[in-house]
Amino acid sequence: MRDERIGTVHRTQVIDLLNQALTEGSLPESDYDARIVAVGSATYASDLLAQVQDLPPRLQWDPRNAAPPAPPDRNAGRGALILGLMAVPLSFCLIGGILGVAAIVLSTRGRGAHGVGPALIGRVLGIVSVVLTIGAVAALVVAARS
Repeated sequence: MRDERIGTVHRTQVIDLLNQALTEGSLPESDYDARIVAVGSATYASDLLAQVQDLPPRLQWDPRNAAPPAPPDRNAGRGALILGLMAVPLSFCLIGGILGVAAIVLSTRGRGAHGVGPALIGRVLGIVSVVLTIGAVAALVVAARS
């Protein structure tokens, strides 16, 4: 196998294995600290393999099984934006609260890595619509009691 560059997902997997070894007593705490530092500065798969090579077989790391993180669902971000845009004006009809909650839920699936995108805007509009719906319900309750 060719020695490939590794990423955060790979480092996290090896750190989880080292944590498990420490918890089970397979790894002394002094070794654990040094290995965590080495994992944090690792660049290649061989660097990570060196940190777990003397652990029990069930705690071995296989770089071929390391899965990259799933990319954010862009359609969910767009859906959150559309629902958020519809929810704000409908919040005074009380339907907007339901659409706002749906926008908030969808925005968590479509969240991008950085910056302002459709998912974040949809989430903000969803929160605004839920607050406006709560205000509309409160106003109806006050008006009904008067």
